[in-house]
Amino acid sequence: MYAPIDLQTSLVAQGMGVLLAIIGLAVVAHGMWRRKRYRAHLDDQDARYAGPDRLKDATREIVAGAAVLVLGVAALAFAVFESNASDQAVQDNVAAKYGVESVVGKEWIGNALKADVAMPDGTVHHDVLITFADSGEPQISRDLTETPSP
Repeated sequence: MYAPIDLQTSLVAQGMGVLLAIIGLAVVAHGMWRRKRYRAHLDDQDARYAGPDRLKDATREIVAGAAVLVLGVAALAFAVFESNASDQAVQDNVAAKYGVESVVGKEWIGNALKADVAMPDGTVHHDVLITFADSGEPQISRDLTETPSP
């Protein structure tokens, strides 16, 4: 009946995306630096890798770094998508059970969300604590039929 709420996948994807993007940028920058030095012939006498394919090797490094960078950006895009899906599941679950108009989350405390809840008549309840069961069913301990205190 309720959509399950996945809070971990978006965080893991975000962390991996940032890590992969940083690694990809570093590898691309290093490959470009190597290629620039090789083209300027600054390493002809004392290069660690003075073979004839050194420009190809630097280009391979740039391509590999770009591939890792693309994976990082894809993971970040996936994290945004998953976060939006979780937010929509929260909205749908709370609306299905309590008939609210909107839920504006402020902060997560474990599996509980502190949020502002707007009712269909325009009443807004501030700092409502909503807990979620494993099934996605929300529980609000506050009575939403009463007029909130200012």
